Amino acid sequence: MNNFLKKNFKTLIITLVILFALNFYLSENYSIIAPGITVDLKQIVSVEGGDKEEKGAFYLTTVSTRDVNIPLFLYAFLSPSVEIEKKEDIIPPGWDMKKYIEYMKQWMEESQKIAEVVALKKAGFNPQILGNGAKVVEVIEDSPAKGKIFPGDVVKKVDGEKINIAEEMIKKVSNRKVGDPVTLEIDREGEKKVITIPTIESKTEKGKAMVGLLITTMDWKPILPKKIIINTGEISGPSAGLMFTLEILNQLLPGDLTKGKKIAGTGTISLDGTVGEIGGVKQKVLAAYRDKAEIFFVPVKNADDAKKAAKNLNIKIVPVNNIDEVLNYLRSM
Repeated sequence: MNNFLKKNFKTLIITLVILFALNFYLSENYSIIAPGITVDLKQIVSVEGGDKEEKGAFYLTTVSTRDVNIPLFLYAFLSPSVEIEKKEDIIPPGWDMKKYIEYMKQWMEESQKIAEVVALKKAGFNPQILGNGAKVVEVIEDSPAKGKIFPGDVVKKVDGEKINIAEEMIKKVSNRKVGDPVTLEIDREGEKKVITIPTIESKTEKGKAMVGLLITTMDWKPILPKKIIINTGEISGPSAGLMFTLEILNQLLPGDLTKGKKIAGTGTISLDGTVGEIGGVKQKVLAAYRDKAEIFFVPVKNADDAKKAAKNLNIKIVPVNNIDEVLNYLRSM
């Protein structure tokens, strides 16, 4: 009997060690992406002098990202709405999730300010958003800028054209073909440097050119004619830019852009009104459907994935290139 107990005890210990090692490996290398919360934007957006009396609602959609453990791995394997992603495809090498979330919070703030400017312009105001260039936070491992550009450098010009904010730099670079050279003028502690490097393909957005720099705007200086408060709490990232723009406009303009409907969506917003590609669109569509949204706006480049996610679901997918297409659709409802 003692031998039996000893043998089984050893087996138990070996099994626990294997499970512990597997759990550690999964949590260090993988994350799950699941449908997150949706938020009625009139609950978190307030515009000075704005009207919140619309009968419908614009919804922000999110994904839930968590480190994988064995129970979550089994859950993801069994659930069609949950996906497992390599961490290296989500966060920069060498970063932990906390650092990445802090960076995404900075981009959430930037997306809010851009949305405010775009909405105010569409409403007939003359806002401005100024900055002193794009500050480099990190140079990713396989960037052609590695060893040439360093954290703390501030990009002042792209191909000879001045940039004020980080979004302008991203826009100019992403308009190029992958492999095309791009010339950056940077300020390094007061010294000007001009560096030409080739673009590479984004890991998360196929076909999109980038230079492999993580950046934020240096010295925000928004000049807005209306006070706008957006309280997103712990939600981070730039993908709610389009929906922020719509909610701000709905509070500024007479009438109700929602026409009484529940409208969700996703997409970044640029100063010129372009709606940009995002990640996690499948999970966002499913979150919107779960919470009874009737319409879902999606960037054109994400449209195929959104339509696949919405197959056999009672939610209308509307692909858009820019804010004008969104407004035209809403007015035609």
